[in-house]
Amino acid sequence: MKKLFAAVGWILLGALAEAAVYDANDFAVEVVEYVPGGGIPTHYWTGQPYNNPQAALGRPTVNTVGDGTAAPPGQTVPVVPVYPAWLPSEVVSIGFGGHLVLRFGRRVYDVPDNPFGKDLIVFGNSFQNISGSQYWLMGNPVLLTTLNKPCTKEPAVISVSQDGLNWFTFTMDEAYRVNPDFSDPNFPGRYGFLGDFFADAFAPTLGRVYEPALPEWWGQETDPTLPLDPAVLETDFRNTTLAQIALKYGKSAGGTALDISPFPLPVDPQTGRKWIQYIRFDNPRTSGATPEIDAVARVRGRSERFPAADITEDGRVDLKDLVQLSADWLKGTEDGVE
Repeated sequence: MKKLFAAVGWILLGALAEAAVYDANDFAVEVVEYVPGGGIPTHYWTGQPYNNPQAALGRPTVNTVGDGTAAPPGQTVPVVPVYPAWLPSEVVSIGFGGHLVLRFGRRVYDVPDNPFGKDLIVFGNSFQNISGSQYWLMGNPVLLTTLNKPCTKEPAVISVSQDGLNWFTFTMDEAYRVNPDFSDPNFPGRYGFLGDFFADAFAPTLGRVYEPALPEWWGQETDPTLPLDPAVLETDFRNTTLAQIALKYGKSAGGTALDISPFPLPVDPQTGRKWIQYIRFDNPRTSGATPEIDAVARVRGRSERFPAADITEDGRVDLKDLVQLSADWLKGTEDGVE
């Protein structure tokens, strides 16, 4: 019976409380090394190159500005899957043969209760294609349809490390998976670009939650520590409306979500869990692309995401939780008293 009173007390005291929020250490806080490589693009208004690695620190971009072709010029607009971050202050490019190394503000653990088993998320500036004559922000997202084309992306190879010296690479080629030789001109191997674990790829970033009832349709910032459901596929974003796409995200900001559990990483003796704190992006000389990086984030698990009394797991502690508690009262007990 004490457990019931305790739960009710937490619900009443925490009524209308929001779930815990992420902090700066959930993202990259330091640029360890940046080698731009060749072919770095420049901003077409100012001629400024996309070579500022500080752009990859902190959370992914929420709002950007219109460029005059895909959104009204100079207007502040939220980042959406058809219109990504694109300013030199928002993303950094990795040219041919270049690389970028970042350090997270805290260890990124392989935590059992992480959503979908993912541990970290990488954000680039990939996007779904729309007609070049359309302004995505000129009307209701329900009225904007994507083309029946793949997501436009420029994949970069991702590696992770505990100390910035010993690396583990997300690749199908076993020869490059553990402690790869980054100086090898064949890195990351024959199968480097197979799979769904590359930077500046699917899923495009969503900066704000889609709220159909709002006059401007876009509400609170999305959660960059919440992975997109892996059941959502890139093909689901073709020949569909921006509204339908945004609804699939929910509160997630999208990005490429990754699981570090397959790597033979040493475990933390106190937690018994694998972990990393450094992330590296490489662009092979033969890639033909100049990937852009916006941000990296660690995934927050359920125990961090929801207060203990948030029974409905909607990010709030309110009367809905009390109703659910009442509905479940005495379930799972043998004598009805604990």
